[in-house]
Amino acid sequence: MTDTQTRGMDIAPDVLDTIVALALKDVEGVAVVGQTSTGILSFFGSKQDQKGVRVSQVTSDTIDVSVSITVLNGFSLDKIAADARKAIADAILAQTGYTVNRVDIHVDGILFQD
Repeated sequence: MTDTQTRGMDIAPDVLDTIVALALKDVEGVAVVGQTSTGILSFFGSKQDQKGVRVSQVTSDTIDVSVSITVLNGFSLDKIAADARKAIADAILAQTGYTVNRVDIHVDGILFQD
C-alpha cells in the first residue's frame, strides 16, 4: 500500500501496520502478529515486523485491514476475532480518523504454553 491520504495528511503504511499491531497487544488470547520464514515473531521485540498486516484504502476515509495472528491455546477463536476487530477499528479511528470498513482475521496457528 502506498501512503494513505486524508485531510491533507499522508500516513505511511508502516504507521498503520504499527497501530494494528499495538492494538492487538491488549487482546486476550493473541500470542503474536504475523510470521517470518524462521517462525513466529513476537510483537514485543524492539524492532517490530508487521508482516501479516495488510491495510488497503477503500475510500478517502475508510480502510480495510487484514491481519494474521497466532493465538494462545485455550481461548475462544470467536471471542479473540471479535475483540481483535473492535480493538483494531477503535485504534485506527482514534489515531487517524479513518473508519474501518472491514477487518479480516487469519488465525495462522495456536501457541501451546507449558
